[in-house]
Amino acid sequence: MLPGIEAAACQDMAVPMDVMQHVINVESSRNPFAIGVVGGALARQPKKLDEALATVRMLEEKGYNFSVGLAQVNRYNLAKYGLDSYEKAFRQCENLVAGSRILAECYKRSGGDWGKSFSCYYSGNFTTGFRHGYVQKIYDSIQRSQRVAAVGGTSPIDVVPRGTSRRSVKVEHHPQFDSPAPSRIIASTPAIAAAYAQAQTLPDDPARAFVVYPSTKDAVRGSLLNTADQALSRVVLGAVDRVMPQPAAAPQQLPVPQAPS
Repeated sequence: MLPGIEAAACQDMAVPMDVMQHVINVESSRNPFAIGVVGGALARQPKKLDEALATVRMLEEKGYNFSVGLAQVNRYNLAKYGLDSYEKAFRQCENLVAGSRILAECYKRSGGDWGKSFSCYYSGNFTTGFRHGYVQKIYDSIQRSQRVAAVGGTSPIDVVPRGTSRRSVKVEHHPQFDSPAPSRIIASTPAIAAAYAQAQTLPDDPARAFVVYPSTKDAVRGSLLNTADQALSRVVLGAVDRVMPQPAAAPQQLPVPQAPS
């Protein structure tokens, strides 16, 4: 699931790994040494730890605001979430646990709305992530994982639209695509899986259903809101809250630096 580690090795995750993996897909493309610069961009991303450390120290000296690691934890949140050195911030599990705690706090503040939670993780509020397309990117990642699951773990090759000057060629879809992709999003424990099964028995609602295009037989969700699936989120995350141990308090750290005004 992640480069160089097993997901189960990361203890004290505050949200299921099945959720967090989509966040890191979007945040860092699963590069544990990724560095995001606010208001700018690196010429290229670091490929190893010593490059990453040299880069963040240079950015710090020059007064840049930046985020680091798989979950792109912002420099001003590092100490608050137990990442008291840049070396630790680039460790995969430590970074993931910190990111999961931030997302769990957003989920609590949002009243159990995943879309708002993802927006909060991205921007600190419940709206900017929608406007900037961040929330949609998370749901796109979820949808891709559903398509992979539908074909037994092998990712299908997408069809890229041609320019208008070229003739379209009809592509016959594999029979396995005739059935809608399973709508599994998170089921990391038996209790969560049971809650998901309960959610599947809810009455059909057109806003939650897959839309099947007659010409291609592609099964896709109809809109962002039905991907968010608030009904399913309430059932599943209720189970998460019941079975998930409360995250341990972060070790006492130095006061968190305040972002410059």
